Amino acid sequence: MLKSSISLMVHKRLLSSALYLTGDKAREQFAVLVPYLDFDHKLGDFERLKQNVRLRKHPLDCDNLQQQWQLYRDVERRKKDIEQCRIDLQKQIQQSTCKEEQKQLKARAVLARDDLKMLKEHSYKVADAFIANSFLTIPNDLHERTPENEQKCIYERPACERKSRENANRTALEQQLEQFSNNCLYMTGDAAWMDLRLPMKCSETFRKENFIVFSNPDFVRSFLVEAAMVSKESLFLVKEDAEPEDKVNLLHLCGGGTLLSFLGYFTKLAVFPSALPLRLIANGKQYEFNGPQSNEVHLFGASRTAKEAEEMFDSVILSYRQFYDQLPVGYRIVQVPACDLRPVEAMRVDIELFADRKQQYVKVGELVYYSDFISKRIAFIYQEGKTQRFPHLVAGTVMRSLDLIKLLLDNGVQFKDLSLHDAYEKQ
Repeated sequence: MLKSSISLMVHKRLLSSALYLTGDKAREQFAVLVPYLDFDHKLGDFERLKQNVRLRKHPLDCDNLQQQWQLYRDVERRKKDIEQCRIDLQKQIQQSTCKEEQKQLKARAVLARDDLKMLKEHSYKVADAFIANSFLTIPNDLHERTPENEQKCIYERPACERKSRENANRTALEQQLEQFSNNCLYMTGDAAWMDLRLPMKCSETFRKENFIVFSNPDFVRSFLVEAAMVSKESLFLVKEDAEPEDKVNLLHLCGGGTLLSFLGYFTKLAVFPSALPLRLIANGKQYEFNGPQSNEVHLFGASRTAKEAEEMFDSVILSYRQFYDQLPVGYRIVQVPACDLRPVEAMRVDIELFADRKQQYVKVGELVYYSDFISKRIAFIYQEGKTQRFPHLVAGTVMRSLDLIKLLLDNGVQFKDLSLHDAYEKQ
């Protein structure tokens, strides 16, 4: 349904990075921002980087990255040397009183200018290969609390004891959710009411915890998709009118209940330290190319330091528990191991609800600590004296209604079992 109602297409063209544009591409393309490239932190300790990549099972070739880093530094050093040589020649020309000597110095200055021009053209390819295709793919540093191999349960609430539903009644509930294809799904009855009111109840729970309700756009540009290290193939690409073939900063449909939809607001934003911490909550859609749309409640938090962000992370987990304690199902919160983290994540916990019929846990939400990794990529800063610093981010999906409703229906839970009327009336 979504494909036929909007002019959308899959991103098939092989394009350069929209997050980092070299000088030659910036002549034709508009560079939205220049991400902060922290070479010393990322590449100062290659053994630590290799361990990070190994624990994550990330496909980054560290040896090739090191060679590209050395080549990039050599080219940049050569550029500085030639630029300094031109400055020295200019001073000598001004100080010389001999016309013949001035002529020779000017000839050398012209050669230095031509050498610099040629080196700059070569450096664009080196920078594109190293920064855009290698350095910006380096994963986030792992947090010390992240397990290496196996998930760790940090909280568990047993399944609620209640009278089992009749199989016929359970089947009738499941029929209220009809899926005709990967992208087409209809809800009726209790499922439709849950889809309306569960996000309201969730938002209200976090509003009481002093979260600010936010409204986000459904569309983002390619540079934000790259900044969050999300695959462009997982999103719908919006076909724009008169779009040039070489355009790199394209338009994607993500939904207003996602991390991507928050990032556009904070890109190149400078805030006062007194504005932090930020605690925001948004209720909106989530669109995926290979699945039906879903209502999603997403939170976003920003703190000045890693310690403050960790404290926020732990306090938000308690807020998650407040919401899920209201549901008549068992659930647990698990710490995700390094091998299951996305490259952008430093630490993550998953919210898993117990499915009675399958006798297993199913993921319905998550909370992620990103450190200052994303802030550096989108130039989100705060000023501390004369120093610019990057906030540490905590964000996550509190609930994805489609996954949650499927589990509730599978457990035989009816709308009347959820006590959602208050949330509807307050909206």
